[in-house]
Amino acid sequence: MKIGKVGFQYATATEPGRLIFGILMLIHWVLSWFVMSVVVFFRRDFGERYLSWINIIFGMTAVGFFTGLGNWLLSSGGHMSKIIEIASDLVVILSVYHRVIIWRKNKTGKLWHSYNPGRSWIQIPGLSQEAVAKWVEPFLLFALAYVASIYHDQPLRLWLFIGGFALLVHEQVSFYMQRQRILDMRDARIESMMWSQVMAGKPVQQTAGYSLAKSNIEIINQMTGHDPFKELPEDVASILDKEVA
Repeated sequence: MKIGKVGFQYATATEPGRLIFGILMLIHWVLSWFVMSVVVFFRRDFGERYLSWINIIFGMTAVGFFTGLGNWLLSSGGHMSKIIEIASDLVVILSVYHRVIIWRKNKTGKLWHSYNPGRSWIQIPGLSQEAVAKWVEPFLLFALAYVASIYHDQPLRLWLFIGGFALLVHEQVSFYMQRQRILDMRDARIESMMWSQVMAGKPVQQTAGYSLAKSNIEIINQMTGHDPFKELPEDVASILDKEVA
């Protein structure tokens, strides 16, 4: 059952629903800027389109806010944060470094998926890269944000916290959407492989869970066993036979 999908369709059929969806998409888009500003620290071997120049610019914009106006607004006692300025410079340097690696892959002809989100530097025995991306990296950023709050570095704390939240949301959504695509591919393969068994009336235990209602199978059999030329008048049928010959 596609309850969520149907509910989404009903919601976006109304003006308030479309407005709310548009706002959520805008929030997700802005959060993706912060993702680009933090992943360059944790990962390597990015795909060309994942870490495109436009995405890098958005990432620099996210961290850049906290080095300018945000730094002035959030800094307590007039003491501007120096660490957030260093972090901003590192975002630029690391982004350029990763782009050089991408350029070298292209020059040497190495095949690499252009939307690869990068391989994490964090390696924990027993944990997959999926678990690291979905949980370890975001909560590491939360931990660093807490440390920054201890030292009253509000610009750095807020950037790290938003970056952690953005990465948490982004990775959950990305892996969910990837799984949906894989499940669609698997279902399509099952349907193509088990079609004849289903049409023969085999139980679901023998068709990998794929089934059709008996009444629908009968309709399909009627369609496939139906010869439309038998209903044509004899004179019309003879004319068509001559044209084919």
